[in-house]
Order: sequence, then C-alpha cells, then structure tokens
Amino acid sequence: MKIMFRYYILTLVLVALTVQSIQSKKCKKTHEVTCNDPEIRTCGNASVLIDVGGNAVGAKTHLSCFNGYTLWGNDSIVCLDSGKWSQLNSYCIPDDIGDPNIQSFDGSLYFFNNITLRNYNQAKEYCTKICSTLIEINNQEEDQFLRETIKNLEFETAEVWIGIESVNGGNFSWQSGNTTLTNMYDNWKEGDPPKGTCAFQSRLKTTWTATYSSCVAPLVFVCEFGNN
Repeated sequence: MKIMFRYYILTLVLVALTVQSIQSKKCKKTHEVTCNDPEIRTCGNASVLIDVGGNAVGAKTHLSCFNGYTLWGNDSIVCLDSGKWSQLNSYCIPDDIGDPNIQSFDGSLYFFNNITLRNYNQAKEYCTKICSTLIEINNQEEDQFLRETIKNLEFETAEVWIGIESVNGGNFSWQSGNTTLTNMYDNWKEGDPPKGTCAFQSRLKTTWTATYSSCVAPLVFVCEFGNN
C-alpha cells in the first residue's frame, strides 16, 4: 500500500513538473524579445539605407547608401538581447569629393574637407546635409587633436571653420545647442572676450579666433559625425 501511495505521489510530481515546463516554454515564447524597426537617419541623398532582415535577437540589417555616396563605418547593426539595435556608426560620404580625409577620435568621425572651400554658412550647410555638424570642440584633448591634424595636413588655407557661432556678438554656442559654459571648455585668446559671429582655428595659433568680417571668406572646414 505504501509503495502504491509513493508511486501515486511521484506521478503527481512528474505531471506537475511537465505542466510547469510546458507553461514556461509558452510564456517564454509569448515574451520573446524582438527589436522594433531601426530608425533611419534622414539626410536626403546622404541618408543611410537600412535593409531589415528580421527583428529577432541576433538578426542583422544591411546598411548601404544611395548611388553617388560611399558608406563609412559598420555595414550592419544587430538586434540585441535588450530589444534594441546596436549603435549605428555609419555615414554616407559623397563620392564627388574624391578621396576624403576621414579620421576618428574619441568615438566620433571627422571629415577634413579640403576639396571645396566654403564660407562659414556654406560650410555649416554642407555638414548638415551629410548628417554631421561643423566640428564641436568639447575639451582640451579634442582641441589638440584638431590643431595637430591641421598642422600635419597640407590645406589650402591655414584656417579651418569650427562650429561655434553667435547671433549677437556674444553667448557663443555650437550647432548641438551646447555652449562653452555647458561644456566647461573654451579656447579663446586669454583676456580677450570673443567678438564676432563665427570662429575658426588656425594652424598658426593655439587659440580660437572669432570674427565678423571673415565669415564670408572661403576656408577649409571640418565636419564631425556623431555629434547630432
């Protein structure tokens, strides 16, 4: 009698475990992690095209550009366990600029445009059209990177446009909306408050120069990807 009772109890336990296992699998399947369709970075013809192959964890997308543009950066992103896509560190660079000088520093890509000189507003507009901004300098290390790079490269002009500007002759801000106060960094000439509407960095100086009159001068410029 005791043996039959133990057998009955064991059978009930096995049945309960089986039911629990089936319910667990159903629950897991119901709550399977997926990623929403990735957002497309829209910049006209410079937009990165995303071909989604699936939305399950581990699925990859194929990244490409429109004709006339070349993809720089990773050629795919992956759906992660978190239900989010891996970071999109890819950009489309126009083919008509020849062999672009693109360098990386601290997580951003920098396009040093020495092909077509532009005034300040034209340079800012060009960078915006390819999903970037005129370079934003947030700290001394980035400032040094810029100075050393423009010293080493043979540019047509000694000066390059940087993306800080003012609409009233003061209160300078970057295209992102950051300011020298929020970033807690600036490199204006010591003891000389900046006066002007735009600014440039020169390989001949260690500080930034603000100007009114020179904003219309055609200069080399630097587009920064990853700051917008």
